Amino acid sequence: MLKGSIVALITPFTEDNEINYEEISRLLEFHLENKTDGILLLGTTAESESLSDEEKRKLVEYVVTYLKGRIKIMVGIIANIPSKAIELARLFDSFDIDSYLVSAPYYIKSNTEGVIKHFSYIADYVKHPIILYNVPKRTGLCLNEEVVQFLSYHPNIIGIKEASGDLEYQTKISLLCHESFVLYGADDLTMIPSLSLGAVGIISVINNAFPKEVKLIIDSFEKNAHISRLTYKKIHKLTEDIYKEPSPIPVKYLLYVMGFKTRKLRMPLAETSIQMRRRIEEDYLSFIDED
Repeated sequence: MLKGSIVALITPFTEDNEINYEEISRLLEFHLENKTDGILLLGTTAESESLSDEEKRKLVEYVVTYLKGRIKIMVGIIANIPSKAIELARLFDSFDIDSYLVSAPYYIKSNTEGVIKHFSYIADYVKHPIILYNVPKRTGLCLNEEVVQFLSYHPNIIGIKEASGDLEYQTKISLLCHESFVLYGADDLTMIPSLSLGAVGIISVINNAFPKEVKLIIDSFEKNAHISRLTYKKIHKLTEDIYKEPSPIPVKYLLYVMGFKTRKLRMPLAETSIQMRRRIEEDYLSFIDED
């Protein structure tokens, strides 16, 4: 099971709007160097909705081949109907990956029984275990406790990525976790509280830029929470910055400031505002000075 420091990897594009595999290699080396424990491909931060199925397959194949098992891989099969999620999963069944990330159905409003059937049906028909993705800001649906408790005992559902940012809700969900069903924190602004609630890993956007720091925050938490808090304090301003506009717009600009070729976005996303760019630049300079 994937644990620890997990990056929700961005997808870099060339000026011709193609996937930039050369830059993906640079990003993967960055995470290998800093001992990132896991990589989430095709999540929200990857602009997965703007990728064709063939692009998704090629991207996952490239990363799996490049890493050769050195970092565990989770793959998003984000779809609002079960049959499409299963169709996506079949693109990756032959690859050496750890798990699939599956979101609640979006746009189509469902009831409790429908949501349970959505996840159960997908879990029944895919090769690798799945992790529930609770991200109500994007789906318009928060997985209620009844849904999570019921699904936590499905043999092919192993955890929940909790990205609501609601600590009261996350506390309740953490009490439903057990040996075969674990919690992943997925809101960077609450990663410390998530760890205190027993999260086995943090699936992080800011980890794109600061894999060394995020790993230290997570690895130090049980032995020396003071180090975790001090390290988080160092990246807090930039963590706030990357959530001022929709992800991955600001974090791709932050990576660009750091020297990566990640400025290009696919529509309907557009480059961050001039004010936000200046703020990121200034806060990054402050981070370097402090470091």
